[in-house]
Amino acid sequence: MSQLMVVHTGQVKIARTSAAGHEQVIRVLGPGDFIGESAFLAGTRPDHAAEALVYTELCVFRHADLGRLVEKHPSIGLRMLQGVSQRLDDTEARLASVVLGNVSSRLADYLLSLPATPGPRGAIDVTLPLAKKDIASLLSTTPESLSRQLRKLTDTGVISQQEQGRITITDVTALTALSTLSKRD
Repeated sequence: MSQLMVVHTGQVKIARTSAAGHEQVIRVLGPGDFIGESAFLAGTRPDHAAEALVYTELCVFRHADLGRLVEKHPSIGLRMLQGVSQRLDDTEARLASVVLGNVSSRLADYLLSLPATPGPRGAIDVTLPLAKKDIASLLSTTPESLSRQLRKLTDTGVISQQEQGRITITDVTALTALSTLSKRD
C-alpha cells in the first residue's frame, strides 16, 4: 500500500541499495520531513529503504486519504511541492559538489550544514547524526577517506573531535574557506 510518512519526532535514514548490495545514504529525515510524495504525485514505486535511527514517531497517510485531504486543503499540496523543490535544490547542490568538489570541501559543507550551538571563543559545536560509514556514503566517499579528512582537519586545528560524534569547529573561517574552495571555479 502506498503511503506518505511525515516524521513527527526522531530521525529516519533514507537509503538505496545497489544490485551489488552497496548501500547509498540519500538523506536523513527529521521532524517535519516526509517521504512517499513521489509515489503520491507521480505514481512511481519507491526505490528506497527507510530506517529509524532513534525512537521515531511518524504520521502515516494512505495515498487515497491524502488525495482527499489535499483536495480539501490545497495548502498541504503546496507545502509538499515546496518540500520537494527544496530537496531538488539540495540534491543539485550535492551533485555539483561531488562533480566539482573534493572530499575536503564536501565534508566542510556537511559540517557547516549541521545544527550548531555556540562554543567558547567563536567555536561552534555540532553532533554527527549518523555513523561515519553513513556520512561517507552520503558524501560519496569511502569511510577511510572520511576518516583521513577528519584527522587532517583535527591535525590542522580546524576542528576538535570529541566522543559520541561531537565535533567542535574551532576555526569556522578556515572551514568556510575550504567549503567554498570548489565553488570559486
